[in-house]
Amino acid sequence: MASPKKKATNPRPFQRLSAFAAGLFLPVCLVLAWHAAYGQQHDAPGKLETASVTVNAPSALPPPAFSEQDEFNHMRQLFQTQVFNHTLERLERTKKMWAKSPKIQQIMDDRRHRLLSVDKPYLDAVREDVRAQLKATGLRFEASQYFVWADRNPSSQIVLVGFYDARQNSIDFLGADLMSSGNLEKGGDYFITPVGIFENTVDNFSYRAQGTPNQEGWRGLGGKDSRVWDFGYQKSLKKYKGGNTMSEMRLLMHATDPEKGEPRLGRTDSKGCVRISQYLNRFLDTYAVLDRHYEEWAKNKPSSWLLKKDRQPVGYPGLYLFIGEIESRHMAASAKP
Repeated sequence: MASPKKKATNPRPFQRLSAFAAGLFLPVCLVLAWHAAYGQQHDAPGKLETASVTVNAPSALPPPAFSEQDEFNHMRQLFQTQVFNHTLERLERTKKMWAKSPKIQQIMDDRRHRLLSVDKPYLDAVREDVRAQLKATGLRFEASQYFVWADRNPSSQIVLVGFYDARQNSIDFLGADLMSSGNLEKGGDYFITPVGIFENTVDNFSYRAQGTPNQEGWRGLGGKDSRVWDFGYQKSLKKYKGGNTMSEMRLLMHATDPEKGEPRLGRTDSKGCVRISQYLNRFLDTYAVLDRHYEEWAKNKPSSWLLKKDRQPVGYPGLYLFIGEIESRHMAASAKP
């Protein structure tokens, strides 16, 4: 006797579910494959990556497509963590090292106060000086760009990193650090740092410090590989036979000995150059803050020994070092640590 036929099941719902899953799986695979091939390209050497911005540890720059204001805000946070905070920490370390010297304790406190007292009236005076110097020389900012401004006033000895926003026709600042300008009173080959606008060109090619100490153990241009910006020969005052005379000096902006020289930043101390901290030196170098000409030059010189491969150029690199002198309310900086 034949067994009764079983009722056939309908396969269509299962087939439809399988077809739907296959249809969903294919685009997911394509998305994953695209991400693997292209989505990680920002990790490749020389590429800029977008990172979340935090106050404690901001990292790489935003892409150049970001607006002037977006980049400026990010750079200001970078300056705070990579330059300003380090200088305050160094001042505190120096105080601890000289805990038994009330004089040096007072000097470090004065310098800290000077940094923290860079207020709106002072910044407005710097803005006025920048515009006045541009007008007097017939120069102008052709586009949005960064610049460096140094105050040679012995009572200030402040260096600022500024930004000109062409859309707003405004000047703002990332922050301030201590510097040292020329000490004319030392005589010999010591000059007063000249006032003016000095362009960072490839004609006076930058170089890097060898970091070799002299007989006194002093690394005059900073640690090994510190950037040295060369602004060529400039005329300025020096002492000569009991008086002052105009003569030529080589104007540089460079770091100083990290151990022996940096504690002296904040007073007139150089031979006429603009001495800056290792932190500011690294900041200006890494982000190509004054390197508009060099970045253009590097397009045809990709293997240049000068420009580091891991640098992260800002979207609006600048050209100019401004040196000025602002009347200051701050305490005199001439005391020696």
